[in-house]
Amino acid sequence: MNILILNRRDIANPAGGGAELYTHEIARGLVGKYGCEVIVLSCRFPNSAAEEVIDGVKYLRKGNEATVHLLGFVYAIKNRKEFDYIIDEFNGIGFFIFFLPNSILLIHQLYKEFWFRELGVAGAFPYIIESLLLKLYRRKLAITVSDSTKEDLKLLGFEDISIVMNAIKHMPSDTPPKKNDNPLLAYLGRLKSTKRPEDAIMIWQEVKKKIPDVKLILLGRGPEEERLKRTAKGLEGITFYGWVDEEEKFSLLSRAHLLLVPSVREGFGINIIEAAAVGTPAIGYDVPGLRDSIRSGETGYLVHSAEEGALRIVELLNDRNLYGGMTLACLRYAKEFDWNKRVEEFWRILSRNK
Repeated sequence: MNILILNRRDIANPAGGGAELYTHEIARGLVGKYGCEVIVLSCRFPNSAAEEVIDGVKYLRKGNEATVHLLGFVYAIKNRKEFDYIIDEFNGIGFFIFFLPNSILLIHQLYKEFWFRELGVAGAFPYIIESLLLKLYRRKLAITVSDSTKEDLKLLGFEDISIVMNAIKHMPSDTPPKKNDNPLLAYLGRLKSTKRPEDAIMIWQEVKKKIPDVKLILLGRGPEEERLKRTAKGLEGITFYGWVDEEEKFSLLSRAHLLLVPSVREGFGINIIEAAAVGTPAIGYDVPGLRDSIRSGETGYLVHSAEEGALRIVELLNDRNLYGGMTLACLRYAKEFDWNKRVEEFWRILSRNK
């Protein structure tokens, strides 16, 4: 098959995240396992090449984040007969090719609460517009990553929805790695308002009242970084690592006792599975996406506030048997998330609709 994927960003973009990782892993799997030719069209970024091949996937880069949707739309229309499928990846806004018979919608999450978090009261306008735009796609096949997003789509009138979840490249061992000598909490993700990294600091401070030697590490960069550093100035036991590569990320996660995930919502929460792969349970807010990735009481806990999160952490850190059982459950759970399986699932959906 010849496949075109339209996505705002790509795997090489410094601002990319879980959606871009998912897109690349599925694309390279389709190329390597099924002999597909896959083109991903995305926006330019500083020092990016206009064309590049990564793991057999051809990347075309046009325009910027504001213009790529129009340029992608034009490219898809002009070249529509060359592709068996054109995958329109919707991240707050899509590429508007819902009328093409060979188009498919790929969506990780609705932004919903994100709009209010980022824009305040003004977020009401994009909140409404997002749903209206998505309804244009409701007759199309939709692929998403979680039951939470599937339910959101069903409320908008979608009927043909398939789930292909995320996966990880770092497969777990049978025994958990050695944890840090002192209790260590970790935050992994973009430092942006919708991820609520300030709540991770609040949770850590609450835990510190009961366990004074607990430490917190934050892995990631983002627009909130400088503000958070000012907030944390003078606090002992908190470290900002900034961007880390894969090796360092898993090394730090393996030493951490717990991962903090206080997001407003997620598509799925791949950082939770990455942490589980090194025996690190997650404490996350009870929101869409995290309800899909955290098995509360088994691989971590879903909580409703920073205070409840801190109570759960203290409970776990003070009960060696409870914590030990949860780390082993995390390792078993993470083994379910294999990219080979996800590529097979994606291929079956494409083949079924051919």
